[in-house]
Amino acid sequence: MDTSLLYLDEPRLQMNPVSRGILRGGSSLFYGILTALVPAFFITDLPSLKWLGGLVLLFLIDRLIHIGRAERSFYSLSSSGARTNMASYLAPKTLTILERAYDRAMLLGGDFSLYLAKLLLENHSVREGLSRLDIPAKEFEKRIDDAMGAASGDNNQKTLSSTLHSTVALAFASAKDSGEQSIEPRNLFAALAQGTAPLNRIFNFWSVAADDLQNALILARLARERAGFLGNARRVFRRHHAARPHRIMNRAWTARPTPITDTFSDDLTDRARAGAGTLLVGHENEYKDCIRILSRPIKPNVLLIGDPGSGKETIIQYLASQIASDAVPRELFDKRVISLRLGSLISGASADEVARRVNVVTGEIVAAGNIVLYIPDIHNLVKTSGAGFLSAADILLPIIINDAFPVIGATYPKEFKEMIEPQTDFAATFEPIRVNELGEADAIRLLSYISIDLEDRYSTVISFGAIKIAVTVAHKYFRYKLLPGSAEELLKEALADATQRHDYLLQADDVVAIAERKTNVPIHRPGEEEREKLLRLEELIHERLIDQEEAVQSVSRTLREYRSGLGRKGGPIASFLFVGPTGVGKTELAKILASIQFGSETMMLRFDMSEYQDKQSFFRFIGSPDGKIAGMLTEAVIQKPYSLILLDEFEKAHPDILNLFLQVSDDGRLTDNLGRTVDFTNTIIIATSNAHSDFIKTRIEAHTPIEAIAEQLKKKLTDFFRPELLNRFSDIIVFKTLGPDDILQITELQLDSLAASVREAQGVELSFEDAAIRKVAELGYDPAFGARPLRGVISEKLRSVLAEKILKGSLVHGDIVRVSIRGDELTFITKSSQIQ
Repeated sequence: MDTSLLYLDEPRLQMNPVSRGILRGGSSLFYGILTALVPAFFITDLPSLKWLGGLVLLFLIDRLIHIGRAERSFYSLSSSGARTNMASYLAPKTLTILERAYDRAMLLGGDFSLYLAKLLLENHSVREGLSRLDIPAKEFEKRIDDAMGAASGDNNQKTLSSTLHSTVALAFASAKDSGEQSIEPRNLFAALAQGTAPLNRIFNFWSVAADDLQNALILARLARERAGFLGNARRVFRRHHAARPHRIMNRAWTARPTPITDTFSDDLTDRARAGAGTLLVGHENEYKDCIRILSRPIKPNVLLIGDPGSGKETIIQYLASQIASDAVPRELFDKRVISLRLGSLISGASADEVARRVNVVTGEIVAAGNIVLYIPDIHNLVKTSGAGFLSAADILLPIIINDAFPVIGATYPKEFKEMIEPQTDFAATFEPIRVNELGEADAIRLLSYISIDLEDRYSTVISFGAIKIAVTVAHKYFRYKLLPGSAEELLKEALADATQRHDYLLQADDVVAIAERKTNVPIHRPGEEEREKLLRLEELIHERLIDQEEAVQSVSRTLREYRSGLGRKGGPIASFLFVGPTGVGKTELAKILASIQFGSETMMLRFDMSEYQDKQSFFRFIGSPDGKIAGMLTEAVIQKPYSLILLDEFEKAHPDILNLFLQVSDDGRLTDNLGRTVDFTNTIIIATSNAHSDFIKTRIEAHTPIEAIAEQLKKKLTDFFRPELLNRFSDIIVFKTLGPDDILQITELQLDSLAASVREAQGVELSFEDAAIRKVAELGYDPAFGARPLRGVISEKLRSVLAEKILKGSLVHGDIVRVSIRGDELTFITKSSQIQ
């Protein structure tokens, strides 16, 4: 609503306290006299006085019914553009609080909003809202008192009236948005979160945003309604309506019964009348488009396209509830929304029987004249497998095309691309509406409503912080399911866990703990132990990686920035280009990084870019335009949104694939072939390249500092990569070639790992003489391939021999094996545990 049309005209706010007291006293006296006169009027013999007594009694009853209510309700608010007096929408208790705050500010001076906030803290719903935000009301009040002590200065009536007007205008918007009937004290409190500096500092102390406070106050109100008389009355009302008979006749008595159609469908309007309505949050524009299309005489057919959980069903259910409440345009008034069960219609029937059923159903719908047909998974109509499907499509499609009745279809992006879009006649019959995932703000609001039922079911109070963190964490880490479904699922798991622990207050930390358990990644702010680990990250990496100091420092620095909340916004967590010869530790560092940041090496998504060199491979990477081939990269990131992406031999990829990463590095997003936005903001991208390896080797042998080599290499890398792509990387890291001493240290690390594996799996102690370690290092070193051959040597010379001994029974639990050199060969000396 245009705020310029709002004004505040309430004479009582302009009065002084004495005048207002006289007015209240006179009003009470007036009602007292009227109440006393009613019996006198009824006992008189004069008929006219009896009639007058009856009218006065009716007046008093009306005043009693409306006591505590505003003069007008938001339900009656006109959208015609006329000026609106906000005072008419103030609940009496709200007006009283405003009067008291106004008087104090005028008489004592200081900040009006602080006086108002202190008075509002006496209101139970305000205190409950703060409780949902984990804010102690007493501490909040103390901070207000401290701020009031620091505030000073007189107020004049003009300034105070302006402040009053702006506060009430914000409260007016808050009440309207949160579905109130009038402006309640909690709406004034929500308005204060958007107000002046002294109060803002108090709200900022607890990091409370205006939207968070609004949602917490709504949550507190709904919980109170649910627990009180209003909630019980609603449940009784729903049970009563659920028992009502199925209604097929419209109020004009022009409709016809649809007995066969009822067998193969569900009447969503009936369900809505029985109390199974739904809330619509965040899809208002899609709903308005739906209403507009269904109300027109030509092509009144809608096709909702969205992923599972995006909100298609919610829009349909909301439409049904609005029709049941007569809150729709004239063209849809008194209609029935029925959901066709296509599977039931064709199951167990021959092609002829399916054709007969479809003819009967469509005939009934046309004759009834008051039906909006909803077909979930409408793509099944155009499937080419199965005679049943073909028969249904052959009969239904011509009727839909002829606009015999309004139709709503629902499908998924992939099915739309593959099955519906190629059928041009069918696709042209519908107007498509894309239904996207709810944003976080809308999901928080919707989950606040849902949480009231969850509190009932689990007998646990849910703090607003738990709701907000559930949405934030689910959206970031559980992308396999859309909001709010992913957040609701996470919240339910946290509630179940809290119930088992006999904890009847669910807080944000409880939700984070469940999320960390599911993802095996750190989500909370670093604790003391993790801070220590982050500060000595280089040490931890060097336990598995030899040398490459510059690379280790760069990735450690990036991880510390990210875990401190200072990482880059918008793009991936980080993106690196590792350049250097084969076998120098590029892939090993990627594995270590995946283990440290994402909890396991399995969270590394590895792509050999030499397999994506031609144009056709580009479509394998992000999916084919017709939707028949899923994208290797996009599908992997959808399944594991929190992962490390390793792009081996990046320079060999097709130029179109290289260009993709320009967008990914900038925005952290990529649109796949189905029009889905794939989120890369929780990934680390590492591209490796062997480009100019000889140049690196030559410069290192010439003792050129690694920083100078890196600068020279960046210029030479333009032979393979566009400059703008190189500039997108967080860092380009040059890996040094490995010498014999480096290989020896790597050998020691890998042999220690082998000994630990044998001890854990078989209970056998394995050790190595220094000469044996040197021999393995010698065999595993190749100047051209670095340490790459080492794993093969260990597997051939050690693992396979140990495996044979274990299978033959010559090595058993408790044995001690020492590997040494005899001649030029490795030998195994076993000390059996069975020899005493």
